[in-house]
Amino acid sequence: MLNRPILLLTAGLFLHGNGWANEETAEVSKTIRVKPIPMESAKTIIGQDFRYPSGTPQIQVFEIEIPPGQQTTLHRHAIPLFAYIASGDLELDYGSKGKKIMRSGTSFVEAINWCHFGKPLGNQSVRIIAVYLGQKNPDLAISEDCTKPD
Repeated sequence: MLNRPILLLTAGLFLHGNGWANEETAEVSKTIRVKPIPMESAKTIIGQDFRYPSGTPQIQVFEIEIPPGQQTTLHRHAIPLFAYIASGDLELDYGSKGKKIMRSGTSFVEAINWCHFGKPLGNQSVRIIAVYLGQKNPDLAISEDCTKPD
């Protein structure tokens, strides 16, 4: 007889616990949002094929903010760089390959070994999430300044 009340109490706690866990799980699933970041191609923004560098891999992520009225130096990247425009609109100038406008919410793989510069359009800063797919030695995430456009 004593076993039955303990069994009922245990079952009640278990069922109550499951209800609470399901409510919490449902609440968590309402707050987590997964949204794919669009990628238009497996080539760089100027149509280059790319491959990952050899050596010990190193992924580095930076948040870059360019205020209105400013621009980057004329530079180039030696490794693949995935860029996501988190806010603002960015104009990229690739010299003989032309200019590209990247709007907030878009992404691209940056040109490799091609001199270019970027600047915000309008009066809003541009915020970029940049994922550099490099290697440890040498650290190729650091861009190299150029003296003239390509």
